[in-house]
Amino acid sequence: MPVEFLSAVIVVSEQPEQLASFYIDAIGLPLRAEQHNNDVPHWGATLGQLHFAIHDVRDFPEHHRAGAGAVVVALATEDLDALLVRLRTHNIEPLYPPKNLGWTTMTAVHDPDGNLVELTQMADEWWAGLERRRLDGHDPVVRSKKRASQT
Repeated sequence: MPVEFLSAVIVVSEQPEQLASFYIDAIGLPLRAEQHNNDVPHWGATLGQLHFAIHDVRDFPEHHRAGAGAVVVALATEDLDALLVRLRTHNIEPLYPPKNLGWTTMTAVHDPDGNLVELTQMADEWWAGLERRRLDGHDPVVRSKKRASQT
């Protein structure tokens, strides 16, 4: 079975509380403090059908730490202009003016750890494409329920 969807984005930080504050206060994500078993406390939220979390680097054994690679986090908003106003109240300027790519309008900022965070406002064309995928049977929730009912 091929991989069909992204289930989570986990950002690992040496200063997770500061990073969580940035995403909560400046970006407006609904992150909540979480802790499972004996793990170090972290922050998480469900965004659409995706889990987004910020974890302390101590949660990961040495051999699981990220090294040379980088992940860009892209976050969608319904009102990019309003989000930019919010960011400016936190003295955060976008790295470049919003640019329209047809399927999205986007800009980017750096978070306190230096990660690139793309801020996107998806066009109607993007949402129509997702709806076509859902109607073609590519919705993971619908597929899971269908598999469960067949067993």
